[in-house]
Amino acid sequence: MALISLSKVSFSYGADNLLDGVSIAFSDSECVAIIGDNGTGKTTLLRLLSGDLLPETGNINNGASTYMLNQINASDSKSGGEQQMYALMRAFESRADILLLDEPTNNLDSDAKQVFFNQLTKYPKGAVIVSHDRELLQRMDKIIELHNGHLKVYGGNYDFYMEQKRIEQENLNSRYIDTQKSIARLNNTINIAQNTRQHHEFKQKKEVANSRRSRLEQNALRGKSQETEAKQRAIIQKKLDKQLSIQQSLSEQMRNETIKIPIPNKPFYSKELIRITGLSFSYGDKKVFDNFDFTMYGKTRARLMGKNGSGKSTLLKIICGELNAQSGTVHTFGKIAYINQDLSLLDKNKTIVENIMDLSGCLRHDAHMIAANFGFRGESSLKRVGILSGGELLKATLAAILGGNNQPDLLILDEPTNDLEIKSIGILENAINQYTGAILLVSHDTIFAKNINIDRIVCL
Repeated sequence: MALISLSKVSFSYGADNLLDGVSIAFSDSECVAIIGDNGTGKTTLLRLLSGDLLPETGNINNGASTYMLNQINASDSKSGGEQQMYALMRAFESRADILLLDEPTNNLDSDAKQVFFNQLTKYPKGAVIVSHDRELLQRMDKIIELHNGHLKVYGGNYDFYMEQKRIEQENLNSRYIDTQKSIARLNNTINIAQNTRQHHEFKQKKEVANSRRSRLEQNALRGKSQETEAKQRAIIQKKLDKQLSIQQSLSEQMRNETIKIPIPNKPFYSKELIRITGLSFSYGDKKVFDNFDFTMYGKTRARLMGKNGSGKSTLLKIICGELNAQSGTVHTFGKIAYINQDLSLLDKNKTIVENIMDLSGCLRHDAHMIAANFGFRGESSLKRVGILSGGELLKATLAAILGGNNQPDLLILDEPTNDLEIKSIGILENAINQYTGAILLVSHDTIFAKNINIDRIVCL
């Protein structure tokens, strides 16, 4: 069996400690996925396994041949999907002991993904894969979560991982409740001790007045009693401080990042939202649409499907007015919001609150409340959009579009799960399922489409 083993490996970029004393082994007999939030070091771990990077401390014993496939950036000559499939086929042809694949399903349409899945299943050796694609994760032998510089191994596929996370959350909740009870009990003990001390002091003063003991003897007895009580208070306070620290740690682990979508102040448009008749559009000599018709009504949740290059994103841009039809007519009705692939709707030079004010038309006080509903509380709502992470940018965009009462009648989404980690995809699904208007979706993520209750498929 060919292995790559890491022993107490640490690696950092500046102040970011990505790996902190990690020990783990990867073999040529299993497919393993690395998951975690953006920026936690998943790609860095692949580069360490490939030998492209060296650890700052610790050792890597590489007894396996590897083939590293980095994320693909599309060029003008080939679509991203074509480049990705070509690169993947070269990886499989390498016959390396362990394939190192960074987001291998990015840019692949549904048909291409199935080809990749089949090839991966037939591949006789191992793979370590960084991915947020839940269809792919469902095919893994193990899932390894990278968080705060440490790895946690889950010995099964995505369903197994999610079940284990659910159990972990239940355990955290149980421990949190136990900690709250301990804190209440210790606080009660402190209160009782304080009341007892006050009673004793009053009693001692009364005894002093009636006592024949010398003042020196009386002060000595009082001092000894106070010293004993102080020691007891210190012991109880130390226990209380420990429980408060545990509570804070559990609270951070239990942090609920779901967002709240308000009820709109008016009914959503229920009639015709889009009417396209006889649409024609070409890129040079390449005809994308020829006498194309399309209609969509309010509260529908539709998904555009087709191979890469079939015109899905082009159609969305035509509907939103970013591209003009070369012939035919395009009519839209009601309020429409468009979230494109690169989440470029917001002004990167303005703060989250300023963008919410601009897009929702609300006052600053209301914009702060909306930001808080989407997880941006206090100073975090004043962050400039240009410095936000991918997950934060998604939440800020949703806040600006859906956070107010004047929500769009139609929300258009173009590959919204691209480059999002699993946690952010879950947040997005939760938000969209609170929104009750119409949706027009382009996505290769079948699980995402199912989870947001798509009820109409349009094939291009």
